[in-house]
Amino acid sequence: MLACGSDKAPPTAEVEYSIPQAVDQLMALESASFTLEHLQGTTVLVPGVLMTKAYGEVDIPDRFRVTVEAESVSPKTYIEISIITIENKTYMTGLFGRRWNEVPADTMPFNLSGLGQTLADIVDAIEGDRGLGQERLQGVDTVRLGGNISSEDLSELIPGAGSGLPVALELWLDPAGLLRQVKIIGRVVPTDDADTVRRLVLNDTNQPVTMNPPE
Repeated sequence: MLACGSDKAPPTAEVEYSIPQAVDQLMALESASFTLEHLQGTTVLVPGVLMTKAYGEVDIPDRFRVTVEAESVSPKTYIEISIITIENKTYMTGLFGRRWNEVPADTMPFNLSGLGQTLADIVDAIEGDRGLGQERLQGVDTVRLGGNISSEDLSELIPGAGSGLPVALELWLDPAGLLRQVKIIGRVVPTDDADTVRRLVLNDTNQPVTMNPPE
């Protein structure tokens, strides 16, 4: 992903306007493709299996299709897991096979249901927001903002989030205020390393999405 940075920070008035504008845009989000990856660290899926990346599509409020990339610790093996949620039913392929099984939704390491509302709540919880600069991201001019939240503010997105852990956020907003990228810096889950960094990228917003249960 290419990004050209600028040392010029956006004016304070623009920063103050950008946060509520981003919240409004996220509240109106209908669908998106996404990538959630670790730039540093990993997430424990189950003991001995570590997630490094997840990507897919979300049809808000309650449909999503995700591919999870992970690796087993011993022996070190690449694992790919597919997940489909249709309303109140979640299906997942096995860790070491492609057979689909229906599983409880709360076993997932992330929750994408109501993603627009979830992200809006996270952005709205930011304290000490400040302008960090202007960047061109994937061919789009963006404003980069920073701020701080507590780990529990991420619990709707990451159900295993701990309580009271300080987390830094960096947001990239396009001229319409739409969130393009967010960087989550610090421990969110108690088992995270102190220097864990996650990045969530949104693309193809509000485009038609078709999802069906696995056959």
